[in-house]
Amino acid sequence: MSGINRALVAWVVLLPLASPASAGVVSGKLELPDVEHPPLATKGFLDRTENALAPVKPASPAPRMVVVLEGDEKPVSPPQVVVELLGETFSKKVVAAPAGAEVVIKNVSKSARTLTAAEDPKLIPQGPINPTGPKSFRVDNPGKVYTISDKDAPYLTLKVVVVNTQYFGYPDETGRFEIDNVPAGAYKVKVWYQDDWVALGDGPSLDVSAKGKTELNTKIPAAALQPGAKK
Repeated sequence: MSGINRALVAWVVLLPLASPASAGVVSGKLELPDVEHPPLATKGFLDRTENALAPVKPASPAPRMVVVLEGDEKPVSPPQVVVELLGETFSKKVVAAPAGAEVVIKNVSKSARTLTAAEDPKLIPQGPINPTGPKSFRVDNPGKVYTISDKDAPYLTLKVVVVNTQYFGYPDETGRFEIDNVPAGAYKVKVWYQDDWVALGDGPSLDVSAKGKTELNTKIPAAALQPGAKK
């Protein structure tokens, strides 16, 4: 192959996918309360008690949250959702997956795991996920939530939330997030935390500009993160 042809091939492979002509960026911050106690991954024989010499530090709820924008446009070609299995934990505690998307779990640890979905034992192909190996499955129904875990490691859990949009973002420890390539239009803002949607009443709305950044800053009250909070 000539040098010109090799250069052409490289250019075609590296060409980025075009974003919508009238798309903007949604950037903002969730004003988050501290969670007094990190959520329990498992429960032993004894209830958790306070240690007067080493009090539990408040934890940020951000690692278990995802910000979702719902509009009129539905996922046409859902992107692949990739999560890494790091051994004793997943790279994310919660992931949003557009309806119709393929979810791929990549085992980058040195241990094999056998993963199942509590809500649908047939969702994930049977057999262990070996080191460097992937497991994939497809989610189709918006509103479904799957809890992925290993029965031999109950602390190893992943929530997969199926949404009817491909526009969502994950806040960092300070609550900041960014969602790229969002088409201009009106959206409803929803926030997922741990096991359910955060109680935000009717939910804030957002008008996304065709170009540039649209700011979204939302305060999450502590009461909204309590189990059983009214949605």
